[in-house]
Amino acid sequence: MSNAFFGLEIAKKALQAQQAAMDVTGHNIANSNTVGYTRQSPKFTQETVSSGGLFVLPHLRNLGAGVSITEVQRLRDKFIDLQIRQESRTASYWKTVDDGLAQIEVIFGEPQEGALSEIFDRFWNTWQELAKSPESQAARALVAETANLLSTAFNHTYNQFVTQQQQLNEKVAIKVDEVNNYVQQIYDLNQQIVRLSLGGGNANDYKDQLDVLVDKLSNVLDFQVSENSNGTYSLILQGRILVSDKEKRFLEVEANSTTGFWEVKFQGEEQINLDYQNGELKALFYLRDEVIEDYKDYLNDLAGGIINAVNTAHAQGYTLEEPPVKGGDFFVGSDAATIALDSSIDADPNKIAASSTGAPGDGENALAVARLRDEGIINGSTPDDYYRGVVSRLGVEKEESNRILTNQNLLIDQLDMRKEAVSGVSLDEEMTNLIKYQHAYEAASVLTRTVDEMLDTLVNKIK
Repeated sequence: MSNAFFGLEIAKKALQAQQAAMDVTGHNIANSNTVGYTRQSPKFTQETVSSGGLFVLPHLRNLGAGVSITEVQRLRDKFIDLQIRQESRTASYWKTVDDGLAQIEVIFGEPQEGALSEIFDRFWNTWQELAKSPESQAARALVAETANLLSTAFNHTYNQFVTQQQQLNEKVAIKVDEVNNYVQQIYDLNQQIVRLSLGGGNANDYKDQLDVLVDKLSNVLDFQVSENSNGTYSLILQGRILVSDKEKRFLEVEANSTTGFWEVKFQGEEQINLDYQNGELKALFYLRDEVIEDYKDYLNDLAGGIINAVNTAHAQGYTLEEPPVKGGDFFVGSDAATIALDSSIDADPNKIAASSTGAPGDGENALAVARLRDEGIINGSTPDDYYRGVVSRLGVEKEESNRILTNQNLLIDQLDMRKEAVSGVSLDEEMTNLIKYQHAYEAASVLTRTVDEMLDTLVNKIK
């Protein structure tokens, strides 16, 4: 009798296994459009039990005992995951750099109307006009006006760089808060996975959420990912555990004593070394501390060169005052942040030293100032050439960052396609599996009826 009932047990296991397989397939179909979902597959395992006895023939011993689903697997390629995280991190770095360079282009505003290059032209041209009519009050007022315009343009451009640095500095603090939020969520998911693992439950959906969070965090920071035996992740940053199933470590910002800008460190511990970092956070530091500082220096060199050269030439001439006196400083200040027209000249344009001899109709000194445009007064370059070089360098850097970003996005698209082939849900394949499991379920039902009829014959019809 036990052998007859054994067939019924096999049929029951088959029904349960195929039903579970259809549930897994249904779960795949339901989540076919869920971001971060990983296709799942039931792992069928044949069961064998020792069966024997005095009246069991040897070749009928240890027959198969049916089937069971021992595991519901997530279909993922860990190597592709690693590649996607690395390349996405690099893409995030260049995306941040590209956006920062684009903002610098907006600050310079070339070649639009009102940009520095146009103001330079107007400034030098007004000196040429003054050389033609050194006694003209209108020409003198125009020189003073364009000098004020040039100073304001330098001041405004410099202040915009300062503002961009401050914005990037605030973004550093925002990114640190974002990292800490991810760390907390990853820690909480690790705890849920541990609890499910201890109870023998299926944690696949939690693991999908965990992978999504790790992917997002990897765009900001460069860290190592280690998968533990219980399915949780340990993230290691700079040789320290950032988060695991047992601990978590947050980051914090601290103001640099010299610059006042934020530095990133482990909470209550040492500073993070960004030399070996990649991702959005490294790009923010690169833009804030290097790129913008370089362009501020370029702007200061340009403004400082013009201030020194114009003041030197202006001091060689004579004013239109009675009696004429030697010209003083035309500009005050020393760089782009502080350049301004001397207040006495702003109040009285007659103090502009346009004459080289003191004669009212002499505009030779104004012409000498205008000729500075073609002299190497900025690190051996003319003002126009130096400025064009700065703008050209920016254009090259922007083009290069855009090129790298485009290539990275193409690479990520290819990796995503490879990942989708492994982990994505194909509705056609799932429908095929559903039909396959359905037919197996129907066959198991037939087996159940057959065994039931055998038992009925055995119990009720044998007299």
